[in-house]
Amino acid sequence: MSTLVFSYHSHDQLDATTREDVRAVHFVGSLPAVLAGDHRQMMQWFFDHAPDTALTGLPCDPDPRWIIDWLDGLAAVDALEPVRTGASADYDDMPTYRLKCGRWLESEDLSLGRAAHTDAVMAARAQLRDDRDFPPHQVSVPNPYDLSLFTFGSPGSAVTHLPAFRQAVLDDVHTIHRQHGSQVVFQLETPAVLATLDRTPRPLWPAAVRALAKQAARVFADGPREATWRIHLCHGDLGHQPLFALTDLVPAVQFLNALHKQLHRLRIPMPAAHIPMCTGTQAPPTDPRFYRALRHLRRDIDVIAGLVDETHPKDSRTALGLVETELDRPVLAVAAACGHGRRLVPDAVANAALACELAHHATDSPAR
Repeated sequence: MSTLVFSYHSHDQLDATTREDVRAVHFVGSLPAVLAGDHRQMMQWFFDHAPDTALTGLPCDPDPRWIIDWLDGLAAVDALEPVRTGASADYDDMPTYRLKCGRWLESEDLSLGRAAHTDAVMAARAQLRDDRDFPPHQVSVPNPYDLSLFTFGSPGSAVTHLPAFRQAVLDDVHTIHRQHGSQVVFQLETPAVLATLDRTPRPLWPAAVRALAKQAARVFADGPREATWRIHLCHGDLGHQPLFALTDLVPAVQFLNALHKQLHRLRIPMPAAHIPMCTGTQAPPTDPRFYRALRHLRRDIDVIAGLVDETHPKDSRTALGLVETELDRPVLAVAAACGHGRRLVPDAVANAALACELAHHATDSPAR
């Protein structure tokens, strides 16, 4: 197989010079806990398990359980007191908090520490070994609404306290961009968007979608205007179990179209969108009707198809063809539905191998 040469552009477009229909591989970010810790080795893992394949970015997530370490650490914040304790083995076992009477939250109380972590990761990049040009470092940025929702456990409290969480996230983003510029891309990560819509009656979706899109758009708008973003929608994967069942792609499409509208009004580029199409317990569907909503997705939204399921490779191949048929164009990249943090190492290896196969898989979809 010949080496593929890609160039990385500011608006997240990837152009192949050898095959117009080739896809990249997108790694959501995390690795199994036994592989975490050494930044150089973590990033080298992604290179080593994606030979002859372009990567959308090079992640190095600090917590294989996404934000659980951060959530546990809130117990030390003076302004908060626990409502419920838990070991975060699953979604029914997570800690929640409330604000102490007469206290308030400062953004410093809520910092994810991404700026210091990114400095350390960027220093480790100099030790990597690979003949390819390095893709930008992918910085995991949890959506402020998700952080507030997981902290307080209810949408009402989450919205009330959202400004402090947003400022904490943006402080890190601006610091990272000042230090590292175009060497990094930011990935806004949000299971709360689809989870909120799953819990909302469909007649109320228009208002809910607008509110969720405005909240996400504000993060992009208040961040550095020159920064490159992606958005990772998610069904959750704590304990390799989803927060809710996967039924169709209608909520993802409606949210992304609404976000596109908000960003277009603000003259901000729409980020490439990772759409989960399977879960830790459910294979990507092979019924064409599941993907029908993609016909209505704005054509200028680049799709990262989260359909790589190592336990169902045949279904993953079928799903890729169905996705590109409904989109009437190739996807930008293929990916798992979530990070590899809740997988065993052999499963993570198998998922990466299948992703590389699908990146080069021929389908009947139109060329890019």
